[in-house]
Amino acid sequence: MLDILFPKVCPSCETAALNSENLCGLCFSDIRFVNNWSFCRKCGVPFGFFNSEHEDYIEQAEESDDHLCGKCVQGKFCFEKARSIAIYDGKIREMIVSFKYEGKLSKGDVLVDILITNFPNDLDNFDCVVPVPLHIVKLRQREYNQSAILANELAKYAGVNCDLFGLRRVRETRPQIEISSEGERRSNVKGAFSVTDDHKFKGKSVLLVDDVFTTGSTSDECSKMLLNSGAYKVQVITLTRAKRM
Repeated sequence: MLDILFPKVCPSCETAALNSENLCGLCFSDIRFVNNWSFCRKCGVPFGFFNSEHEDYIEQAEESDDHLCGKCVQGKFCFEKARSIAIYDGKIREMIVSFKYEGKLSKGDVLVDILITNFPNDLDNFDCVVPVPLHIVKLRQREYNQSAILANELAKYAGVNCDLFGLRRVRETRPQIEISSEGERRSNVKGAFSVTDDHKFKGKSVLLVDDVFTTGSTSDECSKMLLNSGAYKVQVITLTRAKRM
């Protein structure tokens, strides 16, 4: 009776969703999950999805568990592997923007649910979860770190520690999504991160969490710092995957 008088509302389109605990069927069907494509076994880029001039994007995947994109064949990343849940477009992009920039924390609940419900089964065991940090100036403006919220809830689900302060951003940077050149993106985050203790992550397998993976420059720079502090393995999970320029 209460559901009829006060029907559940889809957090994305805000229409009544009587038969859905989270997104309505229409909004859920708009999400394009990465595991519907073959993808690079290291960086997780879905083959054949993005239209790009870059060879490693247009190359079609073979039926092989160890197939790598051109970038990973060249050994460009130091993290063990990276996975993303969905493509950064449509309804999930709208929810991330609202959650990240408009203070709509309620959107975070459904995004956390999407992350946990669709968590990849090919990531190795990890000892702790670490979010990509915000610079203190940006944190004060936004009042929360969206990646920290995702990381904290994921750590609870996995039953491991979430280290919110072990990795910090020591230099303010431009949003990576606003920069078109991959080289500029790498320069933008180079030297932007540090660990609070040189041996903080010694001997640990770390899962790094962020909301969007574009070129991987941010994830790679964070991974370098974690590995330099003694982590023996860093894996990356992001809620979405954006087209890299």
